[in-house]
Amino acid sequence: MLRYLGNYVTINFELYKVFYFVGEYKSITKTSEYLNVSQPAITKHIKKLENILNIKLIKKTSLGIELTAEGYKLYEKIKNPINNLLKIELKYKIKIK
Repeated sequence: MLRYLGNYVTINFELYKVFYFVGEYKSITKTSEYLNVSQPAITKHIKKLENILNIKLIKKTSLGIELTAEGYKLYEKIKNPINNLLKIELKYKIKIK
């Protein structure tokens, strides 16, 4: 746990990564397939992030899911940093092999 601006926070990057892919694919099923994680696990990750941030990130529609206004704002804020981290990880995975 770290102290930031007088508050204790826990940053779980896995939750943000899962949310990033849900935002990218607009689908829990596609995110589940891509990350090779069960759909219930994806849903739990999203719910946990919603609870931590105290905002609703996705809503169910007749066509699947879509990001809420807050979810879209968060997605826009995290997409470049997450993309950069994924590129770094990929770069080093390729070098190691």
